[in-house]
Amino acid sequence: MPNILASQDAKAECLLSMWNYLPDHLLLSIFKCLPPRAVLTASQVCFRWYRVALDEVLWRDLFYQHFRIGRGIPAAPRSLSWRSEFKRLHFRTPFVESEVIQQHRDQVLHVSFAHNGELFATTSKDGFIKVWSPTYPCTLKHEKDMKDYSWKYTQFSQFNSNDTLLLVSGVHFGSHSTSGEIAVFSLDDEFELRCRVINKPYDIFGAWYNDSYLLSGNLFWRPNYASSSVLYLNKASQALESERESVVTCLYKFLNKNASSIRTILVARCPVTTSGEIDRRQSYHSDMSDSLTDSETSSLTEISGGDDGGTCQPDKLSVECTESHAGVFKTSDNQPGFSVSGATAAADEAPGFAEDCHLLADGAAQAPSAAEEEFCDKYLIFTMGEQTYTPHQIGIKRIAASEMKDTIDRLKHRDLQLVPNNDVEPHSDKFDGIDHSIELHGHIIGMCLSPDHRFLYVNSRTWPKGYQISDPLSPPPIAEEIDIHVIDLVTLTEVGSLLRSHKAYTPNDECFFIFLDVSSQYIASGAEDHHGYLWDRHYGICLQKFGHSNVVNCVAFNPQDPEVLVTVSDDNSIKIWRSQNREHAVKRSTTSLNLE
Repeated sequence: MPNILASQDAKAECLLSMWNYLPDHLLLSIFKCLPPRAVLTASQVCFRWYRVALDEVLWRDLFYQHFRIGRGIPAAPRSLSWRSEFKRLHFRTPFVESEVIQQHRDQVLHVSFAHNGELFATTSKDGFIKVWSPTYPCTLKHEKDMKDYSWKYTQFSQFNSNDTLLLVSGVHFGSHSTSGEIAVFSLDDEFELRCRVINKPYDIFGAWYNDSYLLSGNLFWRPNYASSSVLYLNKASQALESERESVVTCLYKFLNKNASSIRTILVARCPVTTSGEIDRRQSYHSDMSDSLTDSETSSLTEISGGDDGGTCQPDKLSVECTESHAGVFKTSDNQPGFSVSGATAAADEAPGFAEDCHLLADGAAQAPSAAEEEFCDKYLIFTMGEQTYTPHQIGIKRIAASEMKDTIDRLKHRDLQLVPNNDVEPHSDKFDGIDHSIELHGHIIGMCLSPDHRFLYVNSRTWPKGYQISDPLSPPPIAEEIDIHVIDLVTLTEVGSLLRSHKAYTPNDECFFIFLDVSSQYIASGAEDHHGYLWDRHYGICLQKFGHSNVVNCVAFNPQDPEVLVTVSDDNSIKIWRSQNREHAVKRSTTSLNLE
């Protein structure tokens, strides 16, 4: 018996010595054939294996293979290493269903975060606006039943930039009502109502211009399917006897035709970029197609996750899944590319790629201070149409800071003509022009800004190729697939569109908003297929499907911690998703508190 054991020990020692004499390059080749988890396990065997397991070439190959990314795509800007990128996508992306909140009694339509990440707000068809603390476990801080003010339901909310006031948009009672209202609440302990203003149609939603003033709208019909959309500047906090006595003045008046109207307004800071960079970027995007090789083009297919709402597992997907859910990023000239940032797979060969990549994919620029924003030109961005009543264009109007400062100063001193009732059309027949419009050839169902306000992301359901519109009340049928269009707000051009796997099924006349959100590294969107979706901005891959039992209406990242995401749904639930990293921290904290 001892001889047998000694023989086995000798064989094991001989085998171990063979591994010791194996050259590093052969050991590296073996590690490349292992799954990532097995490589991490092998790295614990000895110091030498640990050193080889940290090889950058190894993790580059594992990264491309595991996430099925074209090898012509470079690492994301500011990434420390391929291993750190793998860890980010696997360990620091919000995958884990951490909390489920069931405190709304009806469909939850929208969620928004405070800029400091310390609060988030939800709106619902139960008529309530609720404000929560995102710290685990989430707790309710404020709530208000807006049915007390003859609202049918609440549909949208937005915090002002210093997080002292909350804009809440809602819909008035009536089976076919297009009328809505905006209310503003202070975020102190009392959650005091500060003002109410008319907002029509209700899907204008409303937007903050700055910390103290907000924009609302109204629609006035004219003969032959024409109308005028009037946008108002409102003081958000009013020291008057009644919150209904608005301090408001007419800001713009636009002429609409073919039954269309201004909807869904946003306010963005105008990006500051040199004219030389603009010229270079325009030239760069026009030459994108010449930079792609056939092999790079063929590697751009995106693999989405399975139907279980769990984490996407690219190395386990079937060919059938690839064919049914694949999505390809296309540049504005319909050439394949690889990322929502507008760069291409061969972008590292293009002049000045490093600077472009930093501008496009970073998106983490700090917001200007209140003093800086006072002198910052802004873009008024809205959806509109020219051919039919459904919104199919993006309209852009530049707001000059000097002119707006003068308007606000005059409004403060009551030197402007106030509008005691903005339900009456201004008498002037003068209409304002739109500085720029972008045709998207489909029904726009959502839009949002990147954190640095450099890019506009738009959810759209396309019309069939070769469509014709003869009746403005009969728009073309819309696709089930939702495209995400990316618009550069420096060049005011579309730099790409993402053909993705998220879907919507309602027809034109029943179509509703599907909200999306963007962080410095990720894009997320709701969908009607009972899932939310998460993509990486740089690599363009679908990383996660967030499961619900009904339509996912809205998603929102914590702006101070993109490892936390909130989704809300027609299943009446609010779900908090955290990365594995954040979930481990939450469990450690909870365990330590229980021990105390």
